[in-house]
Amino acid sequence: MLPAYKPNDYVVCLKTKKIKANDVIIMQTHDLGKIVKRVKSISGNSLKILGDNKSYHSPIYDMTHKLDTVIGRVIFKLF
Repeated sequence: MLPAYKPNDYVVCLKTKKIKANDVIIMQTHDLGKIVKRVKSISGNSLKILGDNKSYHSPIYDMTHKLDTVIGRVIFKLF
């Protein structure tokens, strides 16, 4: 499965902290900068993420991230 979002794609994002599982979000990471990922689960003030490309695994999928790193929820992608 190919990634749903590619470099230089434009997305419309709603700045919010009201996030639920399966939402696509933009988040700020220390090492990678801003990334677009899907929310796997949320527990309190932390969340786990995953990517849409099932054939690729990243170490950030194994980590727990703070909700404060979320910039916003992606509403749609512009073509």
